[in-house]
Amino acid sequence: MSLEFNNNQYLFNILSEKAKKEISSKVFKKNEIVYHQGDEPQHVYEVTNGHVGLISISHDGKEILLRVFNKGQFFGHRTLLSNETYHATTIALTNTQVKSISRRDFEAEIQTNNESLLYITQVLAKELRRSENKFAELATTKVEARILQTLAFLRTRYPNYQWTRKEVGEYCGAKTETVSRILTKAHNEGLISKDGRKINIVDLEKLYEFAENLKA
Repeated sequence: MSLEFNNNQYLFNILSEKAKKEISSKVFKKNEIVYHQGDEPQHVYEVTNGHVGLISISHDGKEILLRVFNKGQFFGHRTLLSNETYHATTIALTNTQVKSISRRDFEAEIQTNNESLLYITQVLAKELRRSENKFAELATTKVEARILQTLAFLRTRYPNYQWTRKEVGEYCGAKTETVSRILTKAHNEGLISKDGRKINIVDLEKLYEFAENLKA
């Protein structure tokens, strides 16, 4: 069987008609939790519109942004398939619409639909490869996307704090010079404005879209 694969997106589009009937939809307000770190997995989710952040909470209470899920991307599948508890928290970074399918219906789907099973297998294989290449990727242009996503996350979660370039870099593991270079690029694209140390986001949606395109 051959299946077109495109950045682990659009899982819900290839589900069987029976499974599609079990899909539900919910709008999460900005900063609302989708699921908590440590919860038992009950659903697989897909972003319809908006952005969902995957956040790990350290022992000292510090939030660490692991990645951002954008329109068409799905999440929660690995923990469900491994029968473990969630290793991180997911939170709506903007007002976000999320579709979901229950654990029971998802497991029934991959047991009976070879196309869905193959797709999930390909997703997991690609995620494993990305994990193995993680340190190599830190030295590539993907750092640009990580910086912009981090900036958007910090400005969304803590709007009253003026994050410096150094702090943004420390948060996402990038050099201050690299952060300055990427912010200058974003400024030239009209995505952010700068007033001394103050960094304002002009268009949050376009900033996320720009960051996602940098990862391609």
